[in-house]
Amino acid sequence: MSILRHSAWAAAAAIVLTVARFLFAAILARRLSLTDFGQYVYGQWLADLTFMVCSLGAMGAISRYVAEFRHDPGLLTAVVRRWRPFALGLPWVAAAAVPFAAWLSGLSLDANGLALLALLTMTSGLWAMQTAALTGMQRFDLAFGGSVVAAVVLVAGALWMPLDANGPSRVFGLMALASGSAAVVGSASTRRLLDGPPAVIDAPRWRGIREYAINMWLTALLWSLVWSRGEMPIVRAYLGDAGVAHYAAALVLFGGAIQGVMLATGGVAPQLTRLWGEGGKAQAVALARRIMDMQLLVCGAAAVMLIGLGPEVMQLAFGAGFRAGSTVLAVLSLGLIGLTVSCQNHLLQIATDGRFSRNATSAGLIALMASATVLVASAGLFGAAVARAGTMLLMAGVSLFFVHRRWGGAAYSLRNVVAVLAIVVACVAVQPQLADLSWVLRAGVALLAAGLLTVAVRDAEGRMQVTMIVQRLRLAMGDQR
Repeated sequence: MSILRHSAWAAAAAIVLTVARFLFAAILARRLSLTDFGQYVYGQWLADLTFMVCSLGAMGAISRYVAEFRHDPGLLTAVVRRWRPFALGLPWVAAAAVPFAAWLSGLSLDANGLALLALLTMTSGLWAMQTAALTGMQRFDLAFGGSVVAAVVLVAGALWMPLDANGPSRVFGLMALASGSAAVVGSASTRRLLDGPPAVIDAPRWRGIREYAINMWLTALLWSLVWSRGEMPIVRAYLGDAGVAHYAAALVLFGGAIQGVMLATGGVAPQLTRLWGEGGKAQAVALARRIMDMQLLVCGAAAVMLIGLGPEVMQLAFGAGFRAGSTVLAVLSLGLIGLTVSCQNHLLQIATDGRFSRNATSAGLIALMASATVLVASAGLFGAAVARAGTMLLMAGVSLFFVHRRWGGAAYSLRNVVAVLAIVVACVAVQPQLADLSWVLRAGVALLAAGLLTVAVRDAEGRMQVTMIVQRLRLAMGDQR
């Protein structure tokens, strides 16, 4: 299966899940009270974080080594047999730990709510393990099937399930059902990885695998804090559950934008891993450069559209009560530019057995928590958005610095980075002055900025990146015929 086909399946899975989660949150924002909606958001974040603490790097390790050892069935079987007990057992450990985490953080849930939160933690953990294995296998078609199952359960349940007036307990139960159902899809394929005689893996290689797993565990844990609502406890401490609800609404749209702009690269990471494992390091670096140029254009365009149409998007998604959050959304949109180094980060992660990701994310966590503590206290939700976007841009800058040191300036285009950042920052700066204009005028400004981006972003040969994207899409469509 070609890289374009892998990316298409990965994109389809991400689209389905992103749309479902967006609809789920939008429906709940209208059906739950503001306080219950805030508790739902915080409880979901707590379940995800608790599982990450207990995952021990099993997801990152299996995702890498299933892809890397595909050429050697014996090595593949040996690694999967070692991974299997962790994949089945660690989600149960997380489920046992999450009630204590809820108590420690002051989340007000009754016994039924805690039990359903634990069930959600366990089932979502099993689904995450399954998805990691399918990613390594490059079976994005099965990942897509799991996403479809989860989407149907989530949206249908949110629309028709009676909700408890005393909290989000039933919401946690519905999410657990969706995750558990999705985890079943593709399980037969991952079980087949256990077939066949395992090879003998020498001690140094096992040590390398363990080191990578531990580094990826720490990285994933830190990543979940830096890139996925790590500042939420600070927002809750200063602004309460209502503040969490308003901030989460902007983050849901921001997260949807992240999923959207990353769609075309969903199948690239295993391809980069395969090239690296086969000795094609120069080809991997060149591919990462091409993908980054494309991401700069797409992320920049998504950012300026969110900035320009933020009030309408917030109101349409969550209701008139959330329209004022458009300024927070505009600031968060700056963080999209930090995502454009994802392929370079993946190569640095492989080249250093995860050490770079671990160290860079640790520094990012310190920056996020320190800045959020100061800025939320002084500027509320606006300060939280500045802290998050600023941290994402800072981490991207650190990544590019080390990419330049390791592979030189040809590994990325500094000109493209500066041009995109300048255009998006200018849009954020004028957003308050344009807020009172009609949406048509603001859309026109956003389209003008997007036009500037299409002219500014060019590939390594100086050609407009948008024309190269169109050519690749035409070529892919021709191959399908």
